[in-house]
Amino acid sequence: MAYKEELKKTKKRAFRYFAYRDRSRKEIIQYLQKKGVSENALSETLTFLEENDFINESRFALNFGRFRIKNKKIGKVRLTKELKEKGLDKQIINKTLNSLYEEFDEQKIAMACAKNKLQSFSLNDVKKKRARLAKFLERKGFTSNLVYQVVMQLIPNSSNNDLVAHQLTRHDQKTIPPSI
Repeated sequence: MAYKEELKKTKKRAFRYFAYRDRSRKEIIQYLQKKGVSENALSETLTFLEENDFINESRFALNFGRFRIKNKKIGKVRLTKELKEKGLDKQIINKTLNSLYEEFDEQKIAMACAKNKLQSFSLNDVKKKRARLAKFLERKGFTSNLVYQVVMQLIPNSSNNDLVAHQLTRHDQKTIPPSI
């Protein structure tokens, strides 16, 4: 009788955990283990949830990935890392990434993130601007090739002559006294 009560309580906890959003198998296992559920009740609950399509790793990966891309504007590298942390197989991750990045253009996402971030920069130093923007985009999970393309498009190279001329005019304005 005690085992049936524990099993019922375990299923109830699992359903409450699903109420907020889909969960991966790994997340459910960790959650129920934290609650002190026995191995038998955990195993039986997982079987029940999988047979009744409450646990569906592919659906979870798509929903989770879509949410992260829309709300956090992340790239493939970061999404791959996050899906691995959720305990998903490489096959599911690859299938999910292919599907999601057909739906969402990664370059447009990176460009939008970069433009938005550039507005917060008050730096005049082109090298520092580029470095900060590149690091920001890397943290967002975009590939180095894409980061390079976006940074070079938004902050194009200035020739050395342009930089020298720019520095001279700034220097001249500070040191030349106003005309009388």
